[in-house]
Amino acid sequence: MSLRVDPSLLKDLDKFGAFDIKACFNCGNCSAVCTLSEENTAFPRRMIRYAQLGLKDHLISSKELWLCYYCGACSDTCPRQAEPGEFMASARRLAIAGFEPTGLARLLYVSPWSVTIGLVLLAVILTMFMLAFSPGVPAGLVSTAKMLDFIPYELIHWTGIGVLAFLGLASVITVINMIWSLANAPEPWEKEQSDPRPGVFPLKAAVKSAKNTLSEILFQSRYQDCNEDEYADKAKPWFLKHWFIHWSIMIGFFGLGAATGLDYMFKDPDLHVSLWYPMRLLGTVSGGLLMYGSTAAIVGRLRQPDKYYTRSHYSDWVFLGLLWVVGLTGFILEIVIYLPVNGVWVYVVFLAHVVLAMELLVLFVFTKFAHAVYRPLALWFYDFNRIRKGIDKV
Repeated sequence: MSLRVDPSLLKDLDKFGAFDIKACFNCGNCSAVCTLSEENTAFPRRMIRYAQLGLKDHLISSKELWLCYYCGACSDTCPRQAEPGEFMASARRLAIAGFEPTGLARLLYVSPWSVTIGLVLLAVILTMFMLAFSPGVPAGLVSTAKMLDFIPYELIHWTGIGVLAFLGLASVITVINMIWSLANAPEPWEKEQSDPRPGVFPLKAAVKSAKNTLSEILFQSRYQDCNEDEYADKAKPWFLKHWFIHWSIMIGFFGLGAATGLDYMFKDPDLHVSLWYPMRLLGTVSGGLLMYGSTAAIVGRLRQPDKYYTRSHYSDWVFLGLLWVVGLTGFILEIVIYLPVNGVWVYVVFLAHVVLAMELLVLFVFTKFAHAVYRPLALWFYDFNRIRKGIDKV
């Protein structure tokens, strides 16, 4: 079978990151040093070959893109300085843009000025919308009830429902696109393990894969297996290691989401509760994790102590900046409701918190935040296929 090489893919990939994959002569060193790369998942080598041949569909449908956590070992040891780690990160950005049909994700990654203007405009629109229904700044000491008088609870609730509906629709579309790509992606072991006979759905393998995926999400076991002792994280304490920073951001955000949902279902929004109230405590701990993780990630990128942070993309800064500001404003609001405080500034912080939190949710499937959906899905597919094809035991 003949194969036509398409050089345009490499030119397109250049827009999503900084690397020199043309320098790669496919020596395989990157796959050899990666502790997560296995016989049937030889990344980054296979992914680089797809890009060199212009096989875009093969590249963005590869589960291996999401099995990589970018520890930087491959880039540190590349004899040609081709930056295979950054290539994998760029390919993930290309995949996110490929799964999302509107073109917004692509714009976010390739046009910093466009995304900056878009974010500012969205924030202005949401702010003006909220203020249009505000009766004004309440007098007296600040309380939760008065904040929800300034920006009516019903307005926040129904605007939030609209944002979540948009998020849900966009997520469904992108997830369907990813599932279709993963399901039709060629498996490296297919010739040896292929079984065309029909049969019932392998539920046992699916459940086992789901358990393994949940374990990875909660404990970051694969991330911890990255060969950090030899490379970037060699002398760092556990709380400064990349996997823990990543875990803190992820668990912190989803913990805040859970606290918000439980608050809505079981608590009167105007009710003043103690710091030890279960939902408030969950939100406080989760917010602390989020602030720690995002702050550590930002400081690491500013100091650039290792290759993991050196190649940070503009989209990474946007995502982390929004997370950090949302977390900070949330903590400020939590502090002031327990203190005898008054002033217009508190309501400005409240408005900023609401607007930026909604903006962050709107951008969920278009930014690096989409990893929260794509990576678990790819991990499940990877594990499920290995189990059902007999490569791993159930």
